[in-house]
Amino acid sequence: MINHTAGLLASVVVSVLLSSATAQDAEKTEKPRFKISQITISPLEIEDPFAGNNHDGRLIFADQPTEQQLRDFAMLGGKVVMNARTQSEMDNLKFDEAALCKELGLVYAHIPVTESKITNAEPFALTQLLAEQSGPILMHCRSGSRAATIYGLHLIATNQMTNGQALIHALDMGMSPKSVPYFQKALMDTPQRAIAAVDTARVIDNVHMLTSFGTRHTLSDTKSDTRGIGAARRWVFKAFEESIAGHNKPEATAPFVTFDSHTVEPDGRRILKQVDVVNVLCTIPGSNPESASRLYYVLAHLDSRATDAMDFTSDAPGANDDASGVSALIELARVLSKESLDSTIVLMATSGEEQGLFGAKLHAADLVASGADVRAVLNNDTIGDPDGVGDLDGSKEVRIFSEGIGLDTLDLDDPAQLKSALRRLRSTGSESDSPSRQLARYINFVGKLHGELPVKPKLVFRPDRYLRGGDHTPFNQLGFTAVRFCEVYENYDHQHQDVRIENQTQYGDLATFVDAQYLAGVTKLNTAVLVHLANAPSTPTDARIITADLTNDTTLRWTASPESDTAGYEVLWRETIDHDWAHFKDVGDVTEATIDLSKDNWLFAVLAYDAEGYRSPAAYPTSARE
Repeated sequence: MINHTAGLLASVVVSVLLSSATAQDAEKTEKPRFKISQITISPLEIEDPFAGNNHDGRLIFADQPTEQQLRDFAMLGGKVVMNARTQSEMDNLKFDEAALCKELGLVYAHIPVTESKITNAEPFALTQLLAEQSGPILMHCRSGSRAATIYGLHLIATNQMTNGQALIHALDMGMSPKSVPYFQKALMDTPQRAIAAVDTARVIDNVHMLTSFGTRHTLSDTKSDTRGIGAARRWVFKAFEESIAGHNKPEATAPFVTFDSHTVEPDGRRILKQVDVVNVLCTIPGSNPESASRLYYVLAHLDSRATDAMDFTSDAPGANDDASGVSALIELARVLSKESLDSTIVLMATSGEEQGLFGAKLHAADLVASGADVRAVLNNDTIGDPDGVGDLDGSKEVRIFSEGIGLDTLDLDDPAQLKSALRRLRSTGSESDSPSRQLARYINFVGKLHGELPVKPKLVFRPDRYLRGGDHTPFNQLGFTAVRFCEVYENYDHQHQDVRIENQTQYGDLATFVDAQYLAGVTKLNTAVLVHLANAPSTPTDARIITADLTNDTTLRWTASPESDTAGYEVLWRETIDHDWAHFKDVGDVTEATIDLSKDNWLFAVLAYDAEGYRSPAAYPTSARE
């Protein structure tokens, strides 16, 4: 339910222009005032300009009215015009709507709406307008959809309708089906609260603290309390504990911190002596018994390195690579431990990444052995410096790397299986539709849904950068759905470099190069994604397109998501050359749907949603006879 506070109204621009009856207008005599009594044409002779539009009592929902439509509206007794378009949209209009309304004696209220940024302020402004003004009200935006959206939210806020009733009514009044996720998002308290809770000062303080240990090389000192990997991991353990303090949860769902240690023998490459590779985990158990076994991992590597990968004594501050990611984990622990999420979140600061991804690799193998239900892995590696060399500015985006073909689907040691799998990929055109690719698209969906996020996803359709790797890789190799977050432009003077100055150029991965606002922005994106993933139903399983007959439509079937709050399913589709899902249809609480589009011309998927509007990642279907 939307909570109304007068203070939030300040975030909405509401301008009201009254008729000549106001005292202010009475003082202005340089221009004649419009008066209905001066009109000689009978209102009965004027055709209603909005007769074909949706009406709800005195409210009329419309697209952008013309100048003549506004004049006719006024002549027929209209009283108020509520405009939900943004100012930039209005700047491109060929006439001044506000000035015209004032000339016509209409009350003009401007409540600009960007659907992805809608809060409870816009419906509250509408509530005040409706309470203060009487008579017919024309509510419009470009198409009428946004006007109907905020009206539906107003009906919920004023307890006139339930969420479900208001959603249906808003659709009846002209809200676009594409606006449904934004309508539902505006009613979700958890993601918006969690996003707002991310503290910029904390994330940069964490980075400075991690760099203070001099080096965090995997083979560095473990005994000192002030220098080396041992001191760093003990500090991260404590930082996690401090972050989850005050969670106020019962013991069964209380978050906790653990060490995950693996002894690694010398490998003749980057492990020269026996070493304990120790990961630090903060687990936030899910609160819903139906979903608590579902695990969502977030990774960042604690270790650092200098120019020489085997130099474990020189300073290697590793501020961006990857204290930035570990700092994000610590802040995620603080923010998410206070929330009640359906599924379990595991935040893991790994070790041994720079020496061969050992911490992630060994932990992932343990997960396979235990049969853990890991649904998604988000690897945050090098997420703190948006500025590339020169004038490159990547401050508004973070790359999301994802594999297109899961290696677990290709048995490289079995030529027959490999040939069959490749033949299937080739015939269906599904080489860009692995679960990891769907996770990347899901992150993109959440980024669009939450317009308030300062850093948006930039999808890159390859597993990682050239000549580089990350902790998501061993998870991918073992069949887990995993992606990597990484800044858009990388300055290689600040990566894997000894700290030094040469030719007036500063080398080394120093905290001074980490942008606090950008790092907080990437952390907020992680926060939003995790809330949606954890609270959504499971992705439907056994999704398939029925190919038993030659048809010009498409029938899909799937197995229902097991959660009891699953409310229905959406079928998605896109052009075969598109990179992301462009269209969807709500098919209700069913496990079969037929779309009037040819399976030969489009790519399809299906997702589940719950009663609150949380959506699962999409399931890409196989082809089947039944």
